[in-house]
Amino acid sequence: MSTSKFSDPFMMKSPMTPLQGNAFIKAKMDAEAAGKSSFSVDGKNYPLKMVSPLNDNHEDPKKIIGEQTFEFQKDKPSGNFVAGLSLEGGSADPVDTRDRIVITPKQKKKMEKGGKMYNNFIEQMEKMTIKKDSVSGGKNFYSIKK
Repeated sequence: MSTSKFSDPFMMKSPMTPLQGNAFIKAKMDAEAAGKSSFSVDGKNYPLKMVSPLNDNHEDPKKIIGEQTFEFQKDKPSGNFVAGLSLEGGSADPVDTRDRIVITPKQKKKMEKGGKMYNNFIEQMEKMTIKKDSVSGGKNFYSIKK
């Protein structure tokens, strides 16, 4: 039996042709525009929002005050500011906790302007609402929610 170089499994057609890919994308976009939660292509149903343990962690938002955070340091790759966070009543020093709070440069400027942040520390005693955004490297990352 002879085989050609085109019979190699890596040379086989992909399961979705460009036309099928376009139909998939169009069906998704149409479902989004119509406010639907799912769409179907070729008899298969697909959810619009993918469920991920990181993005859909079912944790309730938490309330914190500034004293539960440590000094914010700039994260060079993202440009955001990150600080240790104490949710259990212990130290917020990043050495002692695996929880982190992340704020954007825009949030930091707004907090500084409003007198809620001074020298990279949150001075606010009013409660802020935070929500877990992700888990990476054994650390939990939270952001401030409105």
